[in-house]
Amino acid sequence: MSMWWPHTSFFLRYAVILNVMLLFATTSSYAQQQPEDSEHASHHPEATNDPTVNANTDVLPTATQGKGPLGNADAMMGSGMAKGMDKMMEKMGAPKPKDLYPTLMRMHSATPEQRETVLIKATARMQQGSEQLATGFDWLARAAATDDYSQMQMAVETVKEGIAHFDSGLAAKRAIQDGQEPRRVALTWFKSQMNLLPSAPEKGTSTLFGMTPFHSAVMLVLLIFTIVMVYVYGFKMRRAAALLEELKSTDTASTSAPTTKVSSVVESNPAAQQHASAPAQSSEPALSSTASSRKGTFSGGMVVTAIFNETHDVKTLRLASPDGQTIPFDFEPGQFVTFTLNIDGFEKPVKRSYTIASSPTEQYYFEVTIKREEFGVVSRYMHDAVEVGNTLSIKAPGGKFYFNGHGSNSVVLISGGVGITPMMSAVRYLTTTCWDGDIYFLFCTRTSNDFIFEQELKYLQARHPRLKVLVSTTQAEGTSWMGPQGRFSSAMINEFVPDIASKTAHICGPPAMMDATKKMLAELGMPNTHIKTEAFGAAKPEPAPVKPQLATNTNAGDNRQVRFSLSDVEAHAGPDETVLDVADGLDVDIENSCRAGSCGSCKVKLLRGDVDMEVDDGLEPEDKLSGYILACQAIPKSDVEVEA
Repeated sequence: MSMWWPHTSFFLRYAVILNVMLLFATTSSYAQQQPEDSEHASHHPEATNDPTVNANTDVLPTATQGKGPLGNADAMMGSGMAKGMDKMMEKMGAPKPKDLYPTLMRMHSATPEQRETVLIKATARMQQGSEQLATGFDWLARAAATDDYSQMQMAVETVKEGIAHFDSGLAAKRAIQDGQEPRRVALTWFKSQMNLLPSAPEKGTSTLFGMTPFHSAVMLVLLIFTIVMVYVYGFKMRRAAALLEELKSTDTASTSAPTTKVSSVVESNPAAQQHASAPAQSSEPALSSTASSRKGTFSGGMVVTAIFNETHDVKTLRLASPDGQTIPFDFEPGQFVTFTLNIDGFEKPVKRSYTIASSPTEQYYFEVTIKREEFGVVSRYMHDAVEVGNTLSIKAPGGKFYFNGHGSNSVVLISGGVGITPMMSAVRYLTTTCWDGDIYFLFCTRTSNDFIFEQELKYLQARHPRLKVLVSTTQAEGTSWMGPQGRFSSAMINEFVPDIASKTAHICGPPAMMDATKKMLAELGMPNTHIKTEAFGAAKPEPAPVKPQLATNTNAGDNRQVRFSLSDVEAHAGPDETVLDVADGLDVDIENSCRAGSCGSCKVKLLRGDVDMEVDDGLEPEDKLSGYILACQAIPKSDVEVEA
């Protein structure tokens, strides 16, 4: 049957399969109940007149069972293996092959007479199978008419056995006629009964390198995908290399730019301030530093998200964007932010600048650390009135007093009191970015209770060996302080900082402390151009919100007339009044922030007259040559006119 099955039409093929499956499902239970004596009788056809018995009488002559080549094969294989095959195939559901296929298994080769005998037996087996099929179908028709299920089961078994006999005889006959080896014929039939033969490829299906068209298409798609991914990866790597080269060239151009001289700043003691201590920029850029302006200058509202108590009179305010995104500006470690505040009792908004104490690496917030001064209007407002959730108006960043590590392999940071804030921003930034230079951090405070950022500095020093910290207190008596005491001395600095003459120093603190430190550094051989200072100026009291009378043609006493050309107003200035004081009284808007002469926000052009300025660090050299003055510091010496 295996030889004519592929030539059967598609629909007939599956119709036969479906009918056989239905017959098996209908009679399976009955088949399991067949008595053992029926199975035994099938093995002894001589004992019955059943058609099935007559179909199974095919025994080879005894002359072929032990002589010549067959005898040798039997000696090698043994009768036990042949019988074992019969039993195994019977258990697997295959019909009993009787003596035909065991005989073929014993044949390595056969004589013409033996081959003729096999052909005769194979033909007889096919004829017997045909008779069994006819008998089975006849029984099946009669049993179906009478609903005799027992006879139906016997008919189905007869049909199955007839098909098996016909199929096996046909296969053996064709194999012998084709000249195949007898043993291979038996093995092929056995594999077919056990469904072990490989499936033949469909006709008309072409292959490429042993693959079907579907597999070839899949491999082609994978190959194209791999090529595309390799190209994309290469493109990204080239783009990254180009960006690195661009950044490298930018850094090289920045660090190779000539540096201008650094001028010092004079400041008042922040403890004596009548307003908040306000950090202000010095007149020149920091040595070997590059300002960051990727996001430019920002003006707008920021929300207070947290408030931290650093000491008994120092608080840190954390501010973030109202939308929860990154802060809308970049800054360098040590730059400041200017607040514009509406405070009760003042008609106009009050502006103050505070150094950003946090690191520029913190993209979602920035922090300012503020000391509460007894007479500080803004510092008291920040401590007493500002709460978490408030929105404050700011302008940032500003200032040139910063250090980001570019172009240097070491830095000396010296601070006193609340002047620690710009130094702390630098330390946080340099340690976070793992700067490979040496950081010498010197801080002087009154008592251990005034030690701002004490725990954080200890933590950073423990994690970063290149950070060296020296802290001294000036009022250690009665406290648990066990470290250095007193103000910094030349010997103390020289012992702590090796080869100090070659270093760069940044100083921020009270004026007396900064002046003494600058003098000591000069004595130790450090050039003035390597010293950078930050001013915390003492802001003057805000003028009373009372407008002065407009000027007359006659000066009274020491009063000097101040005219504002753009606003077309003028007024007299008292002996100690600055141009900014007069402008505030006339509601002339002059931008200002620190009121200490350091930030440069109140810069205006002097058109006529002379003024005295105690501090002018907020002016660049070219500003001075162009006739600009600082309105917060300029006290008229004569009648003056300014462009405002």
